[in-house]
Amino acid sequence: MKLFLRHTAALCLAAVISGSAVAAEKQYVNIGTAGIGGGYYPTGGFICNVLNKSRKAFGHKIRCTVESTGGSVANLRSIQAGEMDVAIAQSDWQFHSWNGTNKFEEDGKNEDLRFLFSLHADTVHVVARADVQGSSFTDLKGKLVNIGNVGSGTEATVITALNQYDATPESYFKQATRLTSREQAQALCDGKIDAYIYPTGITAATVTEATNTCDTKILNWNDEPIRDLVDKTPYYGYITIPGGSYVGQPSDVKTWGLLATVVASADTDDDVIYYLTKAVFDNYEDFKKQSTLYVGITREGSVENGKTAPFHPGAERYFKEVGLIN
Repeated sequence: MKLFLRHTAALCLAAVISGSAVAAEKQYVNIGTAGIGGGYYPTGGFICNVLNKSRKAFGHKIRCTVESTGGSVANLRSIQAGEMDVAIAQSDWQFHSWNGTNKFEEDGKNEDLRFLFSLHADTVHVVARADVQGSSFTDLKGKLVNIGNVGSGTEATVITALNQYDATPESYFKQATRLTSREQAQALCDGKIDAYIYPTGITAATVTEATNTCDTKILNWNDEPIRDLVDKTPYYGYITIPGGSYVGQPSDVKTWGLLATVVASADTDDDVIYYLTKAVFDNYEDFKKQSTLYVGITREGSVENGKTAPFHPGAERYFKEVGLIN
């Protein structure tokens, strides 16, 4: 009996040690995104989906999760503070975080910021109730307009754009609300705001929710002040929202925007970033099929476009292996 008990105890101890070793091999990565109603949250989910599904094929033990956050600026500050490893951020705020400019002057240059790849274009949508007079952004002067939650890339981008008009949100609009992307469509349809501004992928949920629920229209934002901004800024570009993209939008809308980029801290494990990048790019065409947000993007463009910070070594290793960079 004593021999049996000693043998059983030994087996239990071995199982505990073995289980601990297996647990120790597991690696975790959490991707910071933005509000649930925009394009970043589902994009983070799509990335985690392909990474988690690749465990057996690639032989890793990475567990990927996604987190709803305050958006680009908040994500980049969290990375700089060591509170977040991987996040999605607008290309303009990646630029400013890397250079320690604009919203990041007090934070200083984040020399540990690293680029992985870019994905869909963040098209600046100006969504208004149908009864708002006019067809362009300037018709919103003196109106109730949502400009994104505090600390988001949306809020910061709107403030930057309004500088072109020598204005602030408080001076240009009757009231600038700061609702989250999840709240703004309902607020518009409930008549609590006249319009909202949101850079996101074309057909993102927060826009389709409003256009499918109540009478709306998408406004043009392509006047001289914005053209001056786009022409002098490397990370902005002109974008057309094709007619028919949304209910109540029969004609093309001329606007502008930037890229959604995936970034990380330089301290994030190289293998985690390598397998994350490999999971997306080895199955790139299948990845694109997960959402209409990705119509028109290419593997080559995702590697080159929107890059300000250096490549993360894990992403760089993969891109060199497959010949996407030298």
